[in-house]
Amino acid sequence: MNAQSMTVRRQRTGIARVFAVPALLLLASIAGLVLGLTGDGLPDALSWALLLLPILAAIFAFAKRR
Repeated sequence: MNAQSMTVRRQRTGIARVFAVPALLLLASIAGLVLGLTGDGLPDALSWALLLLPILAAIFAFAKRR
């Protein structure tokens, strides 16, 4: 491997690391919305839990900043 291909590889892993958590929060939100619209009982509870994840992540991020 030459230096240029290693730099590209590092950039890709850096981008993947940066967008991993937001992508997971997006998928959790979409899954929560779909479950909330389509299910009753346990799916409703699961949808609340999934939709709570982005809120908890924001609270954690603000608390960590201080």
